[in-house]
Amino acid sequence: MMNQEVKDMFNEVILSGRLGKLEHLQLRGDPETDNCKCYFDVASSYYSKTTEEQYTDWIHCKAWGNLAKRFVNNARKGMLIEVKGRLKNETYNEQERTFVIVTGFRLYKTAPRVESEPVEINEEELNKNEF
Repeated sequence: MMNQEVKDMFNEVILSGRLGKLEHLQLRGDPETDNCKCYFDVASSYYSKTTEEQYTDWIHCKAWGNLAKRFVNNARKGMLIEVKGRLKNETYNEQERTFVIVTGFRLYKTAPRVESEPVEINEEELNKNEF
């Protein structure tokens, strides 16, 4: 019989990319009790060697509790992010989607690819090592 640590290694995802639209970003649930969540998408782009075209995969992510609160308070569209988590398939209204259930993330303060207003970011929160 395998211990839990070994089992968890079989479903571990680490991805990096840029944050997509955050206009619907909000905490859902009760932030007072940490029974809350948020959803966001990460764009991972790559170039095809054969067609030399750029393709983008959008990966759906879900964060819970303190991770969700930290994400909502610090994330901005276009920021570079690394996400660590596990894959989970969910069905809602007869539609199946695959999410990365976030267990940690890092936001990087880099120049965003999109034109945007300057934002104030809490450096201490941004630099927390969640991995």
